[in-house]
Amino acid sequence: MKSAVTIVLLLVMLVQSFSKVFIVLDYQANKNYIAEYLCVNKKKPEMHCNGHCYLKKQLQKAEQPENQSSTPKSKLVPEITLFCQTLLVLPFTARNAFLQHCFNYLPGVTVANLSFIFHPPQV
Repeated sequence: MKSAVTIVLLLVMLVQSFSKVFIVLDYQANKNYIAEYLCVNKKKPEMHCNGHCYLKKQLQKAEQPENQSSTPKSKLVPEITLFCQTLLVLPFTARNAFLQHCFNYLPGVTVANLSFIFHPPQV
């Protein structure tokens, strides 16, 4: 049972990875039909399109979901400020220099830049 599920998942991943290859193979197999019925430029034979316009549209359509999924989530989700802390940086100078550090929360983002808090032990 586990091996069957593994094989199915592997096949699904391969189909997704090679989707553009399948589109080109489908175009090559059905080139005459596409050139005759689906080509946008079939009324202009001097362009010698032969269905390349249809292939280009199909490849762009397959590429759109990839571009939409690659948008970073941090731009879509607003940043929430949890609290701000004012730190005294140089206490022995004539003018006290204060540093304000705000702790922000990004919903859906698991990795935060906390290098200023967590340091390895110094020996």
